Amino acid sequence: MSWFRLKKKDNKRSVDSGVIEEIGQPFQVSHVVHVGYNPATGDVEGLPEPWLKLLQHSNISAKEQSKHPTAVLQALKYYQHSIKNKNGVAKFLGTKETVEQESKEIADTVPEMSDDEGLDEPPEEEPVPSKALPRDEDHKPPVAPLASPVMRSKREEAPRVSEEEVMLQLQSIVNPENPRERYSLMNKVGSGASGTVYTATDRRTQRKVAVKTMELAQQPKKELILTEIEVMRQNKHPNLVNFLDAYLVDGDLWVIMEYLEGGALTDVVSETVMREEQMAAVCLEATRAIAFLHSQGIIHRDIKSDNVLLGMDGAVKVTDFGFCAQIRPDEKRHTMVGTPYWMAPEVVTRKQYGPKVDVWSLGIMLIEMMDGEPPYLNETPLRALYLIATHGKPHIKDRERRSPQLLDFLDRCLESLGRTF
Repeated sequence: MSWFRLKKKDNKRSVDSGVIEEIGQPFQVSHVVHVGYNPATGDVEGLPEPWLKLLQHSNISAKEQSKHPTAVLQALKYYQHSIKNKNGVAKFLGTKETVEQESKEIADTVPEMSDDEGLDEPPEEEPVPSKALPRDEDHKPPVAPLASPVMRSKREEAPRVSEEEVMLQLQSIVNPENPRERYSLMNKVGSGASGTVYTATDRRTQRKVAVKTMELAQQPKKELILTEIEVMRQNKHPNLVNFLDAYLVDGDLWVIMEYLEGGALTDVVSETVMREEQMAAVCLEATRAIAFLHSQGIIHRDIKSDNVLLGMDGAVKVTDFGFCAQIRPDEKRHTMVGTPYWMAPEVVTRKQYGPKVDVWSLGIMLIEMMDGEPPYLNETPLRALYLIATHGKPHIKDRERRSPQLLDFLDRCLESLGRTF
């Protein structure tokens, strides 16, 4: 199959005496707030004023807020954490450890609930398909959002490797050659908080590659970069945009990756009507990439058409599965870290989850190929998070026009996420 790119429009205590010898700084501090709904007013009560302002901007109606205050708070937590990290913290490989760390950070973004002072809400209802999503008459027009404070818990952290040790280890694993002698930089195709992306030509092979340059002084988690380079070097697959090499240049890290000239699947889904055979071909290749990542203990966490690249020879490759792999130049739909529209409900609600979240996102990407866009794309990110948390499996348009095989695959992708690590 040939693809082509369409131009887009210490506390210490003596055990024997019981006497406190030293009082240290508090840690594992949590802020307990009683949040519930007032049936007389239909309003959620107990949220700090900045979050109320965010809700006014969210297009989540007062009725929706009162019906599912837990989902409102969960959406706020995830949204605020994502906005906080948008320009400062890159996405690292999704392993069990990084998933757990992210969950803790999100839980600390707003006050945590105690066991007996949580969210009051009506009896829980089963999620319903999102066929009709009208807003209530009491919906207020959006207002400009205010910056929201972030409330952190102070936790005991394991000793971190020093910056000097990280740099020494990095020097030992990168290519010591001068990349400027091998690669001829051509065009700057993108830039962001995590670095700048160029296309380049390998003078030895005449092959076109992507070069991501990162200013290491601006990267807060250098030790994770070490881990990623090793993982990506050891784990290559025909359906991944593969790591080729890495260099240190005047304090910058250069990461060389494969380059696919066909562009992103987004260009195809937004400009053409795909046949089921084409959708199946893309899903098959993407599934192979996802299965390989899962076999290595890696969760992608951001499967969507933007992160599926096409080659002029028909190749289909998944990218953006870790910090070093983030080479896609188009940032126009990156409003959050971990774009919300493709997310599984379990990710939004912070339930324990595992690799199945990528299968859910694959199902949403299939809907994207069918309809040209994912569910809720025209909603605000915060309301999209709320709808994902409360509606579960989205409504499938024109089911009668689809083959039984496609619908069976889609339904299996969008099953509830029962299995974790």
